[in-house]
Amino acid sequence: MPLDAVQLAKLIESQAACLRLWVRSRCASAEDVVQEAFCRLAVQEPPPENAVAWLYRVCRNLAERQRLGDKRRREREQARCRVDVSATEQADPLEIAETLAAVEELDDELREVLVARVWGQLSLEEVAQLCGVSTTTAFRRYEAALKALRAKLETKCENQR
Repeated sequence: MPLDAVQLAKLIESQAACLRLWVRSRCASAEDVVQEAFCRLAVQEPPPENAVAWLYRVCRNLAERQRLGDKRRREREQARCRVDVSATEQADPLEIAETLAAVEELDDELREVLVARVWGQLSLEEVAQLCGVSTTTAFRRYEAALKALRAKLETKCENQR
């Protein structure tokens, strides 16, 4: 039988903040990792003998999996950008490099939507499904990414004058 609600609540109260702090150095979204670990603990059958040690091990594994997944995603995005860059022979290499650098500076959720929409040529509905958000949220993130990208590139252009 899994842990009861009272035991789980006590563990969350006593360990969640410590786990977030511990995981923060291992991946970008410590909150998600810790939440996932507690969700897994809630359904673990039978419950582990040492729940705290189990939570730390699960958090470590989830954080590492997320870190590697993020790294692979960035590598795929960069590889895709390089392929697209070689296809645009008429574009100025300096402009392309500045644009790609500006894309890399975007927040993860904005970059994810922008890359999926522009380079992946996905519809907003497909982007929303991919990101696990509503179509409206995907559209807002796409607009915010374009606005941020435009602002970064305009600032660079003004600085070059």
